[in-house]
Amino acid sequence: MAIRTGGTLFKRSPRQTLAVLHPAFALTGICHSIGGPLLPSLALAFYLNDSQAGFLLFAYFAGTSIGALLCGPRHARTLVLGFFALTGAALAIAVTNRLFLYPVFLLFGVCVGVPMTAISMHAGRTFGARSAAPLTFLNFSWSAGALLAPLLAARVLTNHTFRAAYLVLAVAALLAAVACRLQLRDEPDPEHSAVPASHTLNLRFIALFALLTFLEVGVENTTASWLSTYVLRTAGTGATWAAAAASIYWGGFLASRGISSVLLLRLDAAGVLRAAVLVGIVAGAGLVALPGSFFHLVAMVILGATLAPVFPLLLSRFFAQTRDSADSRWVLSLCGFGGSVLPWLAGTISARTGSLRLGLTVIPAALLAIFCTMPLMGARTIAEDAE
Repeated sequence: MAIRTGGTLFKRSPRQTLAVLHPAFALTGICHSIGGPLLPSLALAFYLNDSQAGFLLFAYFAGTSIGALLCGPRHARTLVLGFFALTGAALAIAVTNRLFLYPVFLLFGVCVGVPMTAISMHAGRTFGARSAAPLTFLNFSWSAGALLAPLLAARVLTNHTFRAAYLVLAVAALLAAVACRLQLRDEPDPEHSAVPASHTLNLRFIALFALLTFLEVGVENTTASWLSTYVLRTAGTGATWAAAAASIYWGGFLASRGISSVLLLRLDAAGVLRAAVLVGIVAGAGLVALPGSFFHLVAMVILGATLAPVFPLLLSRFFAQTRDSADSRWVLSLCGFGGSVLPWLAGTISARTGSLRLGLTVIPAALLAIFCTMPLMGARTIAEDAE
């Protein structure tokens, strides 16, 4: 692939670019998912109840929404600056006290949201209408990082506290910043169609996908954030095992993204999306309704497997229909806000009712809302054809 920027022609194949984006995306997956497994250690160190812990998650995930809005059209530069900033934010968490706990988690969320969004925007711009399989496979690497997160947390918590984990992440973010600076170049924006778009239709289109991804990312973050604590309370195990148990969920998530990225080359993406959401509703209901550790583990695997392809499929559908890839930052920002609201809501319900099981009912409820809203995704195409 030849990329012309500022009159200079760079010979850079998609494989070379993806060789940097995949490990960088995996690192954002680790940073994004490690907060849940480390939450018991954080709660113990700072004497946090469920409501306070939920607000801590809210601060982080709200930060990722802000980070998404900060992404500009120069994706390579954004990635470099984002990872350098992430290095400082991770160091800040490693040395923070109770007074600055919430601000530094907000900052950490901003610094994770910037590169995480920039990578998705770059892939969407590159592949456009053909982005379903590439985005799913790129998200496979993100999921690999998310799977590694609870294993890293369990290893660290054996002899250390959460502070050591964030020191490791700071070093990794610094290496990612250097790699992006050396290997990535910014691509030019694709030329837009000369046909003017209906402003009202475009706003409705963005709002629809923002709502869908708001709910989906909220489900993912609620599951990832509270799963270790849920296992700790229902199974009566130690914090180390509870952190490792979350890897079962991420194992199903990772395997599904790997398989679905191949299957989507042959299967209808819309059918896969509907089936995944429907099975996810059943698995989410089983997680909160069925008793016993065995049923919980089965529900975790199924829920992880069904949630895995949903977000990249929604995002690829958006990129296939949008006229301007820059609009994706609004969708990605609002979905990050959903990732902050739903975990906070689960913690608030748990604190007020005394039952985390009731708090986690937001998972099947949000998935049901997604399933009922998906038929509206075809409205934009129908309206434009009529026009």
